[in-house]
Amino acid sequence: MLAVSQPSVTKTLQQIEWEIGVPLFERVKGRLQATTESLLLMPKVDGVFSAIEQVELLAGQIGRGHAGQISIATATTLAASIVVPSVAKYRSKRQNIQIKIRAMATRQVVEDVGNNQVDFGLADAATIEGSLETEIICSAQVCCIMRRDHPLAVKGAIGLDDLQGQTLISFFEETLVGAQLRQKFQKPNGGLEIAISTNQSLVACSLVDEGVGVALIDPFTAISNLFPNLVIRKLRPTIEIKPRFIIPPNRPLSLAAKELLSVIRDELTRKMEEVTPASNRLLDDKA
Repeated sequence: MLAVSQPSVTKTLQQIEWEIGVPLFERVKGRLQATTESLLLMPKVDGVFSAIEQVELLAGQIGRGHAGQISIATATTLAASIVVPSVAKYRSKRQNIQIKIRAMATRQVVEDVGNNQVDFGLADAATIEGSLETEIICSAQVCCIMRRDHPLAVKGAIGLDDLQGQTLISFFEETLVGAQLRQKFQKPNGGLEIAISTNQSLVACSLVDEGVGVALIDPFTAISNLFPNLVIRKLRPTIEIKPRFIIPPNRPLSLAAKELLSVIRDELTRKMEEVTPASNRLLDDKA
C-alpha cells in the first residue's frame, strides 16, 4: 500500500524507536504487535495526519481560488457604485473568500497601499505620485447630476456660467476632485462656491434627489439605477477622472485578489460603456 519495500519500513521503524527511546512494536508469532507505548502515541499521530490533510485541502482550495482573504482600499466615490456590485458578483462564485473593504479618501487609499495594509487599492485620481504600480482602467469626467425636472436638464453640457445661482454639491476640498473643482471656480468667469460637501457620491445623489441642488461628482453612482429621477450632463471645462488600481510594492497578488481585480475591471468598463453613449447622445441632441 505504501509502495515501499518491507526492509525500508523496518529500518524506518527502528530509527523512530531509537529517536524516542521506547519500542513501538513487538514481533509475536511472526507478526508485529503494537506496544502499549505506541498505542499511547496513536491519538497524537492521528492528529498530525488530520492536520496534514487539512493543510493539503486548504492549499488545494487556495490554489483554485476557493479560499482565502482579500482586503481592498477604495476611494469612497467608487465604493458603492463599482466595488459593491463587483464583490456581489465575485462572492456568487467564491463564497468561501473573506473580503474586507475600506472606503476612504484617495490619499488614504494611496497611503494604505504604500504601507502594504491591503492587497490592492482602487482610486479615482488623475495621477498617483510616487513609485507605486498603477493600472489605469478607464477615463471618465466629473459630471453635473441633477433631477430630470431641473431647468438645466435641457442642456447637453453645463458650463460654469450655467451654475451661477445654483446650490452646488460636491466633494470635500481635501479630495482630489474637490480641490480641482475649487481651482476651476477661482478662475475668471468662476466665482462659484460649493454649498454642501461630502465624501460620498451616494450622499450627493441622495441630496440631489431630494431637490437640494446640483451635484458635481463622478458619474458612476448616478448610473447605478439607484436614482431613476436623476440625469447626467457633461461639465465644461472638463475635469478628468482616471480610475485605476494601485498595487502594493514587493507584494505579489494572490490568485483570489487577481480574480476580484478582474471582476472590478470588467464592472468599471461596463459602467463606462453605459456612460459614454448617453453623453454622446446628449451632446448631439441638446447642444
